[in-house]
Amino acid sequence: MGFNFMEYKPIILTLNQKSQINFIKIAIKENIWYYRDRLNIARGPCDIYILRKCWINGIIDQNTLVWGIGLDDWIPLKNIKNLIILIRIPEVQLATIIKKELVIKPSLNNIRDLNKSRRNTWLNQVEEMF
Repeated sequence: MGFNFMEYKPIILTLNQKSQINFIKIAIKENIWYYRDRLNIARGPCDIYILRKCWINGIIDQNTLVWGIGLDDWIPLKNIKNLIILIRIPEVQLATIIKKELVIKPSLNNIRDLNKSRRNTWLNQVEEMF
């Protein structure tokens, strides 16, 4: 069973879909972006290199709201497939893993160790209540 060209029907796009496709073309060319941080504060303008640094440092992720030239509203980064592909190049993925394993996890473990005695005190308070 091969593809039958006689049955091929062109894809009919809505106006919204056409504007999204045009936006992707413009966005890749222009590379001017704004993003909302975890406090919902708009940051930018940013080029692709700044967005890559933000990804490595954990400032943005696939759920971060972004806006760029041609977009009507803020949308999640994961909804702009070509942009997320440009951000998550192999070098960025490797740097993210290294930072997570060598910086973030040891820091979290140190904080957990420091709070261990506090947790024991809190647990004892609850046990003494009953």
